[in-house]
Amino acid sequence: MPRITHHLWVCPFGHTNRDSFKVCSTCGFQHFQRSAQVAASERVVIYFNPATGEHRTPARNDLSIPEVYANQGFERREIMRMTDWEKESGLVHEATNFHPGNEAIPDEPLIPKPKPEVIRELVRDMADAIASGPFTGVENLL
Repeated sequence: MPRITHHLWVCPFGHTNRDSFKVCSTCGFQHFQRSAQVAASERVVIYFNPATGEHRTPARNDLSIPEVYANQGFERREIMRMTDWEKESGLVHEATNFHPGNEAIPDEPLIPKPKPEVIRELVRDMADAIASGPFTGVENLL
């Protein structure tokens, strides 16, 4: 059974709702918007010049285009799908593609292997130690 958290919310028409219902108890306004698109506050914005193909990326997405860019022929453009923009522009969106955990997994894990001469040297040392006698005696420790 899901846990219900009761909270107070006000619909845009000013009706106060004291329960965590998904619709307003007075007017039926939906508390949670059902939209498949990216919210306007989270969309990536670029300034694109259709004549030259140049683009500029502003620091914030909630500002209108500056006059400097508007006079040069740039238009404000919202990117709805980052993969389409990557294909069109040839750029890579690092936050999407290189986020920790998105690294490519190699086909076979790389296991470090010692050099053959190191293995030969270790085998010789072990053979010499075994040939000298048992390892448990006190006389072998001195």
